[in-house]
Amino acid sequence: MFFKPTMGVGLAVLCLAVNVGSSFIKLGQQGYENVVVRVNDDVPSTDCVKIIDRIQVMMQEASNAMCKALDNRAYLGNVTILVPLNWTADGNCLVDSSITWPRIHQVDFVVGQDHPAYGSRPFSLQYGGCGVSSLGSVHLPLSFLNGASAKGVAIAHEWFHYRYGVFDEIGINGDPLYPNGYQITQTESSILPTSCTNVPLKGNWLGNEWQNSYDNDNVTSSIMFSTELPTINRLCTKDDHLKAPPTKQNWLCGGRSVSEIVYSHSDFISNSQSMICNQTRFSVATDTHRGYHIVLDVSSAMVVNNLMEKAKFAASHFIWYLPEGSFVSVDTFGDSYSKVQEPIELNMTTKNSLLASLDKIQETSGNTAALGLALDNAVQMFHQGMEIIFVTAAQQVPSNFSIYVEEFRRHLIAPHILALSVQTSKLFSPLARDGWLYSIPTWTKTPLVAGTKHWNPQTWIIDTMQSIYSRMRSYRAKIEERTIQMLSGWTNGTFQLDSPATNLLFSFYHLDDGNAMNFRKGFLFSPLNEECSILLVKEISLYTADCQITTFEKGTWSYFIDVTGSSMVRMDVWFEANSISPVKVESWTNSFQNQPINWATGRVIVYALVTEQQRAVSGLNPVVHLIGDNATDVIISVTLNENNPSDVTKGDGIYSAQLINLPRYSTHFSYILEIIGGTGTVDFGIFNGHPSAGSSIPSSQPTPRPTSFNRYVYGGSFQLIYPYDGRDVFPPGRITNLAILNFNSNNSTVELNWTGPKDDYDASTNYIKWFAITGEDDGTPGVETSYFNGTIQPLPGSLDRMTYTINVPKTNKSRNVYYRVYGMDTSGNKGQSSNIATVYVPAIIFPIDPEDEPQLLPAALFWFLIGLACVCLLLLVAIAIVFVRRQLDARKRKAMAADWIQIGETTLDLKAPNSSKETARKSEPEVPDFHANSTPSPRRSNEYFSSRWSDNSYSAGSEVYQQPERIFTTARIEAPADSKVHERPPLRPGLSTYSFGGDWAGNASPPMNVTPSPKKVPPPPPQRKFFAYPSDMSNSENKMKRTLQFGDIDNTPLASSPSYLAAQLKKVSKL
Repeated sequence: MFFKPTMGVGLAVLCLAVNVGSSFIKLGQQGYENVVVRVNDDVPSTDCVKIIDRIQVMMQEASNAMCKALDNRAYLGNVTILVPLNWTADGNCLVDSSITWPRIHQVDFVVGQDHPAYGSRPFSLQYGGCGVSSLGSVHLPLSFLNGASAKGVAIAHEWFHYRYGVFDEIGINGDPLYPNGYQITQTESSILPTSCTNVPLKGNWLGNEWQNSYDNDNVTSSIMFSTELPTINRLCTKDDHLKAPPTKQNWLCGGRSVSEIVYSHSDFISNSQSMICNQTRFSVATDTHRGYHIVLDVSSAMVVNNLMEKAKFAASHFIWYLPEGSFVSVDTFGDSYSKVQEPIELNMTTKNSLLASLDKIQETSGNTAALGLALDNAVQMFHQGMEIIFVTAAQQVPSNFSIYVEEFRRHLIAPHILALSVQTSKLFSPLARDGWLYSIPTWTKTPLVAGTKHWNPQTWIIDTMQSIYSRMRSYRAKIEERTIQMLSGWTNGTFQLDSPATNLLFSFYHLDDGNAMNFRKGFLFSPLNEECSILLVKEISLYTADCQITTFEKGTWSYFIDVTGSSMVRMDVWFEANSISPVKVESWTNSFQNQPINWATGRVIVYALVTEQQRAVSGLNPVVHLIGDNATDVIISVTLNENNPSDVTKGDGIYSAQLINLPRYSTHFSYILEIIGGTGTVDFGIFNGHPSAGSSIPSSQPTPRPTSFNRYVYGGSFQLIYPYDGRDVFPPGRITNLAILNFNSNNSTVELNWTGPKDDYDASTNYIKWFAITGEDDGTPGVETSYFNGTIQPLPGSLDRMTYTINVPKTNKSRNVYYRVYGMDTSGNKGQSSNIATVYVPAIIFPIDPEDEPQLLPAALFWFLIGLACVCLLLLVAIAIVFVRRQLDARKRKAMAADWIQIGETTLDLKAPNSSKETARKSEPEVPDFHANSTPSPRRSNEYFSSRWSDNSYSAGSEVYQQPERIFTTARIEAPADSKVHERPPLRPGLSTYSFGGDWAGNASPPMNVTPSPKKVPPPPPQRKFFAYPSDMSNSENKMKRTLQFGDIDNTPLASSPSYLAAQLKKVSKL
């Protein structure tokens, strides 16, 4: 059956799918070149001039923002705006017809209607790890284009996703991996917003949402954090990057800053200098695609396994199912070059003629000497709007093949190369760098049995060429493939069409020579019982349905075929839905630019994207059947899932699997992806956040699909550098929930807690018990210190709950310490680093340099000087204590001597030699004439005492009274109290109040006349009494104090003779 869709409708359908293709962008001294912005067919042409102008303004703003963020190292140099073909009918929408290279499947930006799930927000889907470009193109909704707000930073944000593979630095409320707030473990901590800014962000929490304040004028980074703050125009660098926040960038890029990842991209390897960011140059063009140029290898290499006949049949099959109006040209090469068919527009007549020409092609016994001529003509055909398809098994290429490779790159050609041998894949890999390389298995181990899966080179080539059409133009979904045993009589069966279609391709062909079967007639019936005839295309022995139906209804379709004889046949069913978006499935691998993968150091990952009406379809189980190039290898089947660690965002419709059981002898692999009987769910809600910011896209309105569906996706392939030898090179899974359970600041210990992974990317059943713990702090950024490497047993009653306590090194500076944990298996394979757990460690002393500058002294010298200063301080204190004690002792002795010895005008010399009592008595001074002119000392009328102050003064009130240098006081010189010879005489009652002296017999001195002082006489100083020190004093001190004690119980003044006191003091001084 053949149906002719309009070219415009075919383009409209493709825009709804996310295409996995290469781009011709390159960075030079004139900025980025060959940037393509595509306008979808669903954008009306009525405002074409206005839309083109707005696109130019928007992309200029984006170029300015990129230039600022990248420090003048890159900008958009030239941009081609690819408008729909029907826009050219409007005379106002002028296009440059000389631009023939852009294709709608290889664009960088797409302007179209708002996305049904993500609304008016620009976005790009990220599927790979750090540094992996995003999937497809950057989507720019039409309402975003028409909005009044500035768009430059927002587009630059998506460009960094798309081109450099960096991630957002903002959190999502409630996200398990990237929450919008976090805490650094410390004694007192607050919740901080998940961000990366050059200065602390100001704002406050309103419930669970962070609100930026208006006072953030100094915040200039990062573009990957926010596009809403007007002052943000830069990226976080290594110097101001924050490792603690749980951002997607930190998690997937190991704590490295966005600028580090950006500048490690190949764009900047040879462009390390800044440049002048000129105005962007714009041009307007259309997709000049007209059809396909097929180049067939007819060299002797195509004789093996009858590859020539299989290739011719596949090419004929492909041409037959191309829509009318398409152009096709065919060349062959071997030891000579031939143009089998110049470009020709297809219709039923030209198709039959072309198929007849293909049938006449014969292989040659020569080599591929004429390959250069075929490549030259392919360049010409490309500029005439033809896509280039090579089908070859060439075992050698011309010596100047590298020149043709550069020629293809210079003309921006992305060829499709179907390599029918391992050697061919290696030779043509450089030519397919910007295009697609399909490694076609040339053997089969599947049995040719009815009802079982069967693949051979012919089926692979046919299905791969159909996938090229689906990739390039309208999405063509394969919904059924069967191996059927045809026997004489009627053969019937059914298949399910899960979506209304505008085109249905029903066919079957022989898997054997078909000579034993004769086709009589056949019918295909729709769910509404509409009838289609099944016809035979004799030129290629292809059986197909011819339906005169405008819309093919979904539901159960039935076929009936009447034959004589028998044959084993392959039945295939594809459909197209130009006006309705059915379930679409695309698949690809992590092989970048068709480069071989080193399985010893890298992973082999297969991806699939499943969408319906541009919304993600969840809950499916896609299966990949992997076939190697060596016939001794078995076919391996692997199930893809949504929660594989290799998929960075859940809920976006992307499924993946990491291959851990590769065939042993093959280096080139092809695979088919199947979804059989899938239903799944579709979320019809609107997600207001960025689809790539969180760990998953929340589902708000999940709706089960009403019908099941089948999909068979071909075209996937990859290469290995060398065959997998069976060694265990697959590391454990990644630890995702490392946390700090406790931080003890007193003993400086941190208790870490996490869930242990399983081996082999979590695909094994063996739990990991060997871990490596590292840390990095602010003092030594970029340097990971190993804290532990060994076995840790899980907590009791658990298989995977781990905890470990680490001693945190003490320093004299406060700092953040960032911990990571790696799982390690018994083969020594080390898993990816865990998420970062951060603890704030305060300094043990104040920082040496509060400005956080380098220390002025080495640590050893610093602590030596501190110790020396402490020793000197202790010595000074000891010297001061000794000095003060000596001074106090001296003053005390002097004061005592002055009080007791200075009687009259004679002062005994304590240093005089010791003398007997008789000598002392002879030397006693006589009582002076008390009637001499002198000023008497102050006296109290009711007491007799003797007292002397060391400074000869005392104070009373505000006046200071100086006492005379010589003090004459009421005293009685008596014998010592312990003397037995002289008794202490009683106090004579008749003694005058102010009388002086007296002899030993108690005779009083005559009274004297005292003239009162005209001055105010203050009260006398308080009476001083000395008592014996307690028993804790030394014996000598007690003896001295007892000797100098005076005053009895009645406060009666006592006095010892000067000679006696002198003798006693001399005796005491010798103790």
